[in-house]
Amino acid sequence: MRRRPLGIGAALAVLYAAVVVVTSLTTGHPVRPLFDAAGGAVPYKWVKAPWYVASTNIKPRPSHQDIAFENGASPQTGVTSEDAQVILNLPQGALPPRSGETAVRMSFTPLDPKKLAKPPEPMRPNGNAYRVQMAYQPSGAPLDALTTSGNVVMVVPDEADRMLFSDDGKSWSELPTQTLGDPTTVGSAFNTAGYYLVGTSLPEFTNPNKEGSNKRTVGIVMVVAAAALLLGYVLPAILRRSRAAQATQAAQATRARATAKRQVKRRKR
Repeated sequence: MRRRPLGIGAALAVLYAAVVVVTSLTTGHPVRPLFDAAGGAVPYKWVKAPWYVASTNIKPRPSHQDIAFENGASPQTGVTSEDAQVILNLPQGALPPRSGETAVRMSFTPLDPKKLAKPPEPMRPNGNAYRVQMAYQPSGAPLDALTTSGNVVMVVPDEADRMLFSDDGKSWSELPTQTLGDPTTVGSAFNTAGYYLVGTSLPEFTNPNKEGSNKRTVGIVMVVAAAALLLGYVLPAILRRSRAAQATQAAQATRARATAKRQVKRRKR
């Protein structure tokens, strides 16, 4: 009669150990890299943040600014995106006037560059892509190009190689690019609405814990499979053997009682 509780107890102990292992594997936290930038630097705002800043990222929002015509001409001015990561400098008269229109709206839309065309090799996207649009107000009619060239400045998270431009986001062309004091701030000429992106040839910073994460996943699968095997085969087998042992013991007890009865009858005779 002791085999049944011992067998079930062993099975439950194995299952408990499996649960402990799964818990320890699933509650591990990856180690993030330390930033080597100078203290006080403004964090880059990502549309889709990389693994090492995902929990602290502030996602940038679309924004716009209106430039009003003054005496039939646009003033010398600067406009910036809501996240301050794109700046446009426009000389006086850069925006062509149009009858009935009082201003031009400059719109900035931050985008995930991986949803657009890939940059030319060997570059990869460096931060967000931005769609810059111009539209007359109040009609909303699009304005495609300036009459006088301005300039565009972009701030990026990694050392920049080249600023890129696209009409539709399906292919990129390289723009003449100038570094502005810091390797993460670059400028180029601005003449037309479209998509702007900065490329870098630096390798993407990969997660050093990714391999460990894969190992944890494999470990979890193996432990769950072992637990399923335990519940689906081992435990029922133990129960079957226990029941068979009980049946054997009951049969032996029945035969022993029958033998004892026969012996009692013989003695009475």
